Amino acid sequence: MGSSPDGVVTCDCHGTGICEIKCPHSEQDEPSLRLCAGRRGFCLIGEGDHVTLDRNHDYYFQVQAQLHIVKAEYCDFVVWNHKDLFVERILPDVEFWEDVIPKAECFFRNSILPEILGQQVTNLHK
Repeated sequence: MGSSPDGVVTCDCHGTGICEIKCPHSEQDEPSLRLCAGRRGFCLIGEGDHVTLDRNHDYYFQVQAQLHIVKAEYCDFVVWNHKDLFVERILPDVEFWEDVIPKAECFFRNSILPEILGQQVTNLHK
């Protein structure tokens, strides 16, 4: 697996982390990204005054993959638009990642590897 975080964050007290920045076009003019939390398809959810990255959103998978692949201690997840900025520090979720790895390995073995070795799908379209 590969990973390409948007940045690396380092400080003496918190160690080395990564940064992932999202600039959602659909919310580019919203005065408050926190008020967008919970909208269908948007990456943030809110419970009362507490807003976080939706743990069921694809971005959460992306952040967890990056954290585990580069072995970072945290990810500063940033959502930015012209009028607001949201930052959440996300830590590695070991339980989530241990659930993902067997699925990723199965997909690689059953779909990606056969295509690399024998171009099974590519040959169907010739």
